[in-house]
Amino acid sequence: MILRKFILFMVLHLLVFSQEVKYKQIPAENNFLLVVDKSGSMSGSALGDAKIGLTHFISKMKTDDQAGLISFSSGVNVDVEITSNKSSFSPEINRLSAGGGTQLYDALASTVKEFSNSNGSRIVVYLTDGHDSGSNFSISHIESLFQGENIFLYGIGLGSVNVGVLQAISDKTGGEFLTVNRVSSKELKNIYANVLNAYYNRHNKRKSSSGTLIVKSIPKGKVVQINGENQGVTPAKITGLAPGTYTIDVYFDHGKLWNRDIEVKSGHSATIKAKEKDADKILWIVSKLHNATVFIDGEYVGKTSNEIVNTKKRKWYKSVKKNIKELKVTGIKPGRYTIEVIGFPDFDYGPEQKVVFEYNVTDDDVLSVDQFRNKIKSMHSEFSGKQRQTSFDIMDDNQSSSENKSNEKEEDIFDF
Repeated sequence: MILRKFILFMVLHLLVFSQEVKYKQIPAENNFLLVVDKSGSMSGSALGDAKIGLTHFISKMKTDDQAGLISFSSGVNVDVEITSNKSSFSPEINRLSAGGGTQLYDALASTVKEFSNSNGSRIVVYLTDGHDSGSNFSISHIESLFQGENIFLYGIGLGSVNVGVLQAISDKTGGEFLTVNRVSSKELKNIYANVLNAYYNRHNKRKSSSGTLIVKSIPKGKVVQINGENQGVTPAKITGLAPGTYTIDVYFDHGKLWNRDIEVKSGHSATIKAKEKDADKILWIVSKLHNATVFIDGEYVGKTSNEIVNTKKRKWYKSVKKNIKELKVTGIKPGRYTIEVIGFPDFDYGPEQKVVFEYNVTDDDVLSVDQFRNKIKSMHSEFSGKQRQTSFDIMDDNQSSSENKSNEKEEDIFDF
């Protein structure tokens, strides 16, 4: 039965795939990138107050936290790469000077690259006083980047900023967006402190008891669901998961489904890679006698169509795949199956045009079943079904039996 084979498949593959899941302990530190606007409009007290706020933020971070500093105007500068050395910030913060445009989106995009070698949580805290100008990246790019990379985005807006758009992005990434009406060093110190505390209270306090799941795929860019909920596309990183078992679904092209149950452990990240070759397979089945009934491991899967398929043509199977009328069986796990194709009763060819064969499913395939010849043709080979007895065989057997009995009687007559 398909159900029994599916259970056996899952048991065997759980043993194999448990080795494919890579667990890694999540480091305790948080990684902050402080992004500050140094455009011309920030000249004077605004940038000076921002420097005081930045310095205060660094001083309030936890001991094992790390941070980096990025500034932007008409370009983007990485002033301090991510480090645990907090003393390296003061001279770089003091060197900041105002002038130029506001390439905010490019600055935010650059944080993804800076975070590429960082373990633990990744948090961006940016400050700006105006609308973006001159960036290569758009706001939609930033939204997609941050959601795909699971980066928390916290923003501080001074004066005329696009509050609605920036607030929406922060909300989607699990961060916040705060505005400052009256700029002062005291106000910015409080705002930066509030941002840090907001992150710690909302996310960091759950870190020790939660786990992370990283789902990759070959090829990448495939839709991921965890327990039936969309999580974007691969590669996807889902943080803050309670320990337990989660069902991972990765959808490849043509409706192919890769499905596994993965255990998430407290304080660990679990990485799994879905490969299209391991996804469920698809079988298209056609038959010479149309509208034949098809069973796989004894379970009914449908009827073949009444479409005519010329298997002598080169790459004949392509037309079958494109024809929505043909029988298409999805969700087949790799393995060996018994397939039965049974036609309607026929006087000339027996009461049941039945072809039975074993088939090892390793990939998608198209099967053309010829009930007259008891032959099966796939995309790559041709073979015979199991030996069967036709009506002619039965007639021949009956005739032979009658002749034998007649001969026996004749021998009895002359045996005296």
